[in-house]
Amino acid sequence: MLLVLSRDGATIALLGVLTILGWALLERLHRYSWRSMGGLYTLVVSGYVLSRFTLAALYRTPEDTGIQPTVAIIVPAFNEGRAIVETIEACCGVQYPVDKLEIVCVNDGSSDDTWARMVAAASRSRRAVQCIDLPENRGKRAALATGIRATGAEILVFVDSDSAPDPPAVGRIVQAFSDPRVGAVSGITYVRNAGDNLLTRIQAARYFISYALLKAAESVVGAVTCCSGCFAAYRRDAVLPVLEAWEHQRFLGAACTYGDDRSLTNQILRTGWRTRYHARAESWTKVPDEYATFFRQQLRWKKSWLREGLLLMGHIWRTRPIALPSIGIAALTGLLSPLILFWNFCWMPGHQGIFPVVYAMALYLVAMAYSLYYRSARKDGLWLYACLGTLFYLAFSAQLLWALARVRDGSWGTRRV
Repeated sequence: MLLVLSRDGATIALLGVLTILGWALLERLHRYSWRSMGGLYTLVVSGYVLSRFTLAALYRTPEDTGIQPTVAIIVPAFNEGRAIVETIEACCGVQYPVDKLEIVCVNDGSSDDTWARMVAAASRSRRAVQCIDLPENRGKRAALATGIRATGAEILVFVDSDSAPDPPAVGRIVQAFSDPRVGAVSGITYVRNAGDNLLTRIQAARYFISYALLKAAESVVGAVTCCSGCFAAYRRDAVLPVLEAWEHQRFLGAACTYGDDRSLTNQILRTGWRTRYHARAESWTKVPDEYATFFRQQLRWKKSWLREGLLLMGHIWRTRPIALPSIGIAALTGLLSPLILFWNFCWMPGHQGIFPVVYAMALYLVAMAYSLYYRSARKDGLWLYACLGTLFYLAFSAQLLWALARVRDGSWGTRRV
């Protein structure tokens, strides 16, 4: 039974699910499924999912060449008094030469005790910790830009104020920069409060799939589309030419105050650099444990995905043409997902009396493929939540329409950073 699968058994089962998906894909091709919108969508999504598994299988962790460039860890914070001390302590505890690492903490006009706690944590550290206090809240991009300008380090490592890199993480993530074509690198982030409730367990499984499968696949073609803000590294020479444009970005006449990580990654790709993923550069973060906070977070992320997706399609055909097919398919199917979901589960049953068996089975197989992939890679007992999470995230894909309607709205909902 699936519930007692060994890791080898899960791998075999995963291969079985992927084989079924492949067979279904070929069957659809044979039956000319493009004659119907639903059939074509199912065909394209199935092909895309199979391509993610195929490319991820080709992923290799960047080789450890022993390079040790100068590094600055930049930590922006706004009203994070309870979390900032732990983050600073984790950054000070990384295993990297003292004379080649500095930590820059930027207080973005917090109204709580963030500044006091930040200074106290810095004073206890044996590392070089620079604390900068902005007189007013200017937003996360301004805080990060302030930190960038305060250091001359070759590699800039961004760490969110509620995240914590593992001790070897910095030494590992910089190894990807031994390739002179690489401008940015995303580490992998795990959820540290996964055991809180159902919502955090689903997010924990989703995080792992997003990194270990999807970012790994993107890394193979040198185009990771979002070097996540939790823990990512940037080559200084890649950031400086786009710093002003990124910090003061506007879209449809409105200032861009969200999606700073996806935007900076996009800017770096636009200028011809490659972006990678490092599977052994690990960090931990805390995710929302309440649904209202989670939905507001997802709304921000969807608005960022919409804006940067459009901008990415405007140049990826020229800057990384090998990545164009997968990025184009992901964008198109993502935009259509709310309409396809409505068509299959509302319109067809209600107006035609037809239940979308093929579409539902395809969703189940994709969800199980993700779940079994998780089971084959990790032993934390959360693998079934990868299956549940696939359906959970799809269920409120209609939020994308609301994000589209509010794409010019720069408010964060929970906070401005």
